[in-house]
Amino acid sequence: MKMISFTRWATIVAMSFFLGCSNTLKIVGSLVEEEAYFQALKKLEEGLAKRPENQLLWLEQARIHLIYSETDEPIQRTYHYQTAYYSFEEARRLGIDSTQNVEIDDLLQRYWAQEHNAGIHALESDEYTDRLREASSHLRNAIALKPNEISSYIALTNAYYLAAKIKLAVKTLRDAQENLDAPNAQINEKLGFLSLEQGKIEDAINFYQRSIEINNNKNAAFGLVNAYISSRESLKAVELLSGLLTRYPDDTEINHVYGVQLNIVLDGYLSRLHQAYKDDNSVEVLRLRQAIDDIMEGAVSQLTEAYQNDISNTAFVESLAIFYNNLTSKYLEMLEVAYTEHVDTMSDSAAEYLDKAITYYKRMEQLRPNQADYAEKAENLGELRIILFTY
Repeated sequence: MKMISFTRWATIVAMSFFLGCSNTLKIVGSLVEEEAYFQALKKLEEGLAKRPENQLLWLEQARIHLIYSETDEPIQRTYHYQTAYYSFEEARRLGIDSTQNVEIDDLLQRYWAQEHNAGIHALESDEYTDRLREASSHLRNAIALKPNEISSYIALTNAYYLAAKIKLAVKTLRDAQENLDAPNAQINEKLGFLSLEQGKIEDAINFYQRSIEINNNKNAAFGLVNAYISSRESLKAVELLSGLLTRYPDDTEINHVYGVQLNIVLDGYLSRLHQAYKDDNSVEVLRLRQAIDDIMEGAVSQLTEAYQNDISNTAFVESLAIFYNNLTSKYLEMLEVAYTEHVDTMSDSAAEYLDKAITYYKRMEQLRPNQADYAEKAENLGELRIILFTY
């Protein structure tokens, strides 16, 4: 894809650069008019070897590399852009006036915008045979022109991720960290996501935590929840989800995930209660029963809230079916070891949970009529209901 030529415009801009120009610049100017860019750059290299402190030579070298880049395909422009950026920086370091500084910023912005926008267009378009290759070429060029522009790093990371080039995506973010003036929340969040994708759970947790420390945003917090879930740290996930729900009370997905994690925590408490009964530890039994009531109330509330917000969401329906089915199993197993005074209440609870499990599996059968598993599950639980709770 050829870029829109800025040659004529850039020549006009360059007039201010020519003020007080040397014989070298006059020769270079003639070569540029003839579009002999390679020869012009060679002449400038000779001039810079003799006068490296001449900021006008650095400015002209940068300008010509930008013009020269227009003759190349995107993948071949990066060298021109990197050299132009370096040359502009040298000119700034040696001392240029405010007008020249503005001209440099304008040139870099114009060429960067072309490359960045072309990269985004390729990323979102179907008109290219290899859109990800096209996109990454443009976005690498954009970064070469403005190495402190975070949006180009993020877009290039997305292109590499879509192309399943995870290592290059990570490298891009690492490069961004080195070039940005301060730690960036979005970069750390992306690194957390990619670490989680690679199964590097501890790294993911660390990156997400850094992101939250910089900017406590919802995406990073939810990413950290997923990292805790992957590392089987449900208590930490529950604690974080509790805070998220306070900030985003109407977020159905948070309701659902919170409920699922509370269910996992609840399962652990029920297993401990089973053991406390077996050990005849009445103090622990009392403590655990109270804790279980509190956790169960929260889990039911969150899972039901998610379901009521979207009764056709199969993930929400199935979570409730699994929740009540697991509760039924746990309570039925507990009947063998529970204290006599607790058996009737526990049996009634098991029957109640079994009915609800059947209800939600039947709902799944309605939502997914082509999957026989749900109908079979509902039927089996119905038969179990008849066997255990028909008096």
